[in-house]
Amino acid sequence: MREPLHLESPAKVNLRLEILKKREDGYHELRTVLQKISLHDTLCFSLKKGKGFSITTEHPNLPVGKNNLVYKAVQSMLKVSCYQGGVHVEIEKRIPIGAGLGGGSSNAATTLRALNQLLKLNLPRKELMGMGLEIGADVPFFFLKGAAIGSGIGERLKKKELPTLWYVLIYPNFEVSTRWAYQNFVLTNQQFHFNLHKFLKTPEGISSILFNHLEEVVSRKFPQIGIMKNILFSVGALSALMTGSGPTVFGLFQDDKSATGAYEKIKKLVARRGWAVFKAHSMTA
Repeated sequence: MREPLHLESPAKVNLRLEILKKREDGYHELRTVLQKISLHDTLCFSLKKGKGFSITTEHPNLPVGKNNLVYKAVQSMLKVSCYQGGVHVEIEKRIPIGAGLGGGSSNAATTLRALNQLLKLNLPRKELMGMGLEIGADVPFFFLKGAAIGSGIGERLKKKELPTLWYVLIYPNFEVSTRWAYQNFVLTNQQFHFNLHKFLKTPEGISSILFNHLEEVVSRKFPQIGIMKNILFSVGALSALMTGSGPTVFGLFQDDKSATGAYEKIKKLVARRGWAVFKAHSMTA
């Protein structure tokens, strides 16, 4: 058996999330800007002599069966391989669950990459991205480096190089259902007709186009979203936004020093609430 393979599985933020229309297949047509960040889980993959597949984790709320996207990713890879042995995946979870940070999708993409390597399948990235799309709309993004502009349901991706960005993220320790958020979103005639690309060259430009159609939906039920944004602005964030379907809110900072100072202040401010606070930077790999 080969040595276990350890891989980092990064989170993402949506710097912009526009919902353009409802599609005939029930999904929503989007325009989004996705950015991988340094907050990550660590996954360890082992091939076993006996048959069977198992997931272990110390996280009390992470499912280890069919409801985990890692499980679906393993099943997909085993279907296209001749491998007859077993697979074990250990997940060290740092990305909050149901937080709008894409942790499950990232774990699935990492699993597809890992088993492609361990099983020596040599499947091209495009094929792996297609397999990922069958698992979830965000999965293909995690095969790209850094950032991308996504359209369709998020599967049409155009890689984009962004300047280095620093983030402070607040997670209020509750989950928001992505399905619920989209079901409760009311489509309006609001349309955006500007070129995103020219705004994506500087931190200031990026901060000026932060937008999320789902933020209003989630904020109506969870006023904590507005509270978290106000906290981030109070410690000097260039701008702040809820990512994905929430409830995590991030603040954008110009450099490491300002992000570190804000992180330390926010930890003290939210300690009594039991909220989690993270500092992260954008990733280019």
